Amino acid sequence: MSNIEKYLPKKWRSLLGLNFVIAIAISVIFNSDAIKNRDLTSFLYNFLYSYAISLTLSAGITIIIERTEKQMSWVKVPVKRFFIEIISVTIFAFAIGLIFNSLNLMIFNDYAFSKLPWDRVIYSTRYPITISLIVTAILTSRAFLFEWRRAAIASEKLRADSYQGQYQSLKNQLNPHFLFNSFNTLSNLVYDDQEKAIEFIQKLSKIYRYVLEVQKEELITVAEELVFIDNYLDLQKIRFGENLQITISKINHEGYIPPLSLQLLIENAIKHNIISSEEPLKISIEEANNYLVISNNLQLKDIGENSTGIGIENINERLGYFTNQKLIINKDTHTFTVKLPLIKSIES
Repeated sequence: MSNIEKYLPKKWRSLLGLNFVIAIAISVIFNSDAIKNRDLTSFLYNFLYSYAISLTLSAGITIIIERTEKQMSWVKVPVKRFFIEIISVTIFAFAIGLIFNSLNLMIFNDYAFSKLPWDRVIYSTRYPITISLIVTAILTSRAFLFEWRRAAIASEKLRADSYQGQYQSLKNQLNPHFLFNSFNTLSNLVYDDQEKAIEFIQKLSKIYRYVLEVQKEELITVAEELVFIDNYLDLQKIRFGENLQITISKINHEGYIPPLSLQLLIENAIKHNIISSEEPLKISIEEANNYLVISNNLQLKDIGENSTGIGIENINERLGYFTNQKLIINKDTHTFTVKLPLIKSIES
């Protein structure tokens, strides 16, 4: 790395080059008489003046754009950001124009500050405002295109991750063990308790209907997910009876979560833990500090499917598009707890 690259970032090196071109263009357009008369001194003076003011404006505009970038996204609030940037840049350019024009008259034309022709000074601010609009158009267009590209890539990745999550959920639902146990339970109920068999079929139908309905959804309300979970848990309780104990409390149904994420977490608890009359599985679901908290007593199976972490990873990936928060996992010798963050609103 050269000394220039070390002490002068690429962004500022680009601004130096860009403003050199802009200053040349402005000097040619607004100082054509000096070119015709081959007045090199006048042309050079106007070039240096234009370059100094252009560079000052560019640095200020860059800072304005960087500050608004931290507060407002082109994707979410493009109109608001556009007007705020234009107004901020215009005010800044007007102030810089006043300062440069005043200094120019006082230093090179021997004007006292009290004698400055303010109408002329104000009129001359059209040049820095013109420069600012050119620079802002270039930087804004570049920022908009880059953010649009990032948003398009993120949208495609979200769609791919969503399909992956749907596939994983369907895979869990269609797991041979799940189907075998479901149909085995159903066959017994048909002979022993036809009313329960009908209820079992209805719950199973609602589960698959919900899975199909949320295929294209990126987020779902907690209330909608809990309706699905009620059917899913009822199905599991028909299968396991009192050996599976579920407690749902302290949930106000506000906020959003990725679809099927709650089901995946409960499915993991059922899949990896012993469920028997001697060792019933106890799962609790509650809300605390903007999280859905899913806990179960830890009694891992000695033999069974190994956890791949795909479900947890997928939920975290999908959460990453809407919040900086991720799943919080706590495990001790007796309890396994997962905290699922609630997303309070969806940006339009």
